[in-house]
Amino acid sequence: MSAPWTTPSQGQQRLWIAEEMASEGVYNVPVGLRMQGDLNEGALLTAIHGIVSRHESLRCLLRLDDEGRLSCVIQEPASFGVEQVDLTGIDDATDRLAEFAVTFSRRRFVLAGEVLRIAMVRMAARDYVLLVVGHHVVFDDWGVALFFRELEVGYAAACQGSEPDRLLPPLDHGYAELAAAEQSGINSGYLERQTAYWSDRLAGALPCELPLDRPRPIVPTGSGVPLFFSMPDPFGTHLMKIGREHGATGFMTAVAVFHALLRRRTGREDITVGTPVSGRTSAERERLIINMVNIIAIRSQLPGKPRFVDLLGEVRNAVLGAFANQDAPLGDALGRLRARNPQGRPADIRLLFELQNTDSHMGAFLGVTDDLPVFAGLHTSAYLIPDMTVRYDLEMKIAVTGSGRLEGLLVYSPDIFEEDTMRALIDEFQAIIRAVVRDPFIVTDEAQLSMGDG
Repeated sequence: MSAPWTTPSQGQQRLWIAEEMASEGVYNVPVGLRMQGDLNEGALLTAIHGIVSRHESLRCLLRLDDEGRLSCVIQEPASFGVEQVDLTGIDDATDRLAEFAVTFSRRRFVLAGEVLRIAMVRMAARDYVLLVVGHHVVFDDWGVALFFRELEVGYAAACQGSEPDRLLPPLDHGYAELAAAEQSGINSGYLERQTAYWSDRLAGALPCELPLDRPRPIVPTGSGVPLFFSMPDPFGTHLMKIGREHGATGFMTAVAVFHALLRRRTGREDITVGTPVSGRTSAERERLIINMVNIIAIRSQLPGKPRFVDLLGEVRNAVLGAFANQDAPLGDALGRLRARNPQGRPADIRLLFELQNTDSHMGAFLGVTDDLPVFAGLHTSAYLIPDMTVRYDLEMKIAVTGSGRLEGLLVYSPDIFEEDTMRALIDEFQAIIRAVVRDPFIVTDEAQLSMGDG
């Protein structure tokens, strides 16, 4: 049984269209968690069903109505099932798990039938892998972290025979309130003013592209290759400290390093990089599992050979302006720029940079932080699904741990880049950090960098 709801958000509508045009699995958000120990399977299933019952977004199916309009239908909680896979006693269980995980995580979502799928794979008597795959219409990094925080609470409660809802804050803000806020922003002209900001800010900007190792395919495969890297303490700590001394946040400082890298790699002075923002602008929104993420653009245009501190100041101002206008969909502004100049190439975002919040489970699932979910009696570890997806030319995520260690993940498109090229890019990124830590007044564009020693 299901109940009709209302028109999906504009973000969901855009993702529905994008899914129709994308390669298989590009908009899937997969997460794997290995759980070793005395798992209470019944309690885990109860906790999962509790989350699905609590968040109607996880049961929201996107369908075209009789008039061709996209609408949302909310399924009853009982309709959701967890797939059970038993690989115990199989000699090549590890290989079979990898094959299943790739197939399960990359399989295209038919959004008229599901937006979330979960599988429990039993590897041995005390060894399980939980695979959770949500479509991007409901899952972003914040939503994934929230899912697993509620799973911790729900599992503990189910093990004790109590109700998890008594331990979680009520959801007094949902789809209706989100739709009302969105419409209010449209009616008041608030979103129009922000869109105009982006149209002006990105006027004349070209896509920031790294030199390619092979021609860009007409239809990208969406496959991504992950490369991990790290720098020991004190590099992360010192980099953040330099930012504070010059009135910048850690995020601004890390983005400035990335801009410095791109200036060197492209030979350009005009650099535009994308970064995600959560869209959680209130406590009520922070409790919702639904995709609210938006991409904003950080553009720097310093001419000549600036010192790093000068580039940092430029990036700082760009970040402040971007975050003040973070609610407007960037695609709307880019669409306007295309309409103004049909022959031009507006600054489509090709490169994504993100400083991971070390309190977010998502960073741990990606291998850049250590904050994994905790379940009584179980040891948990991230299970990295072998075949990753990437929606940009490359995505770089870094985090600075409590000890000051800098951890990073670069996911790149093998359609256009060779692994050696990307490893060299990582080496240069780290070399710039080492140079900046030694002297923040260095001219990074022309500095002789020491590669591969940290």
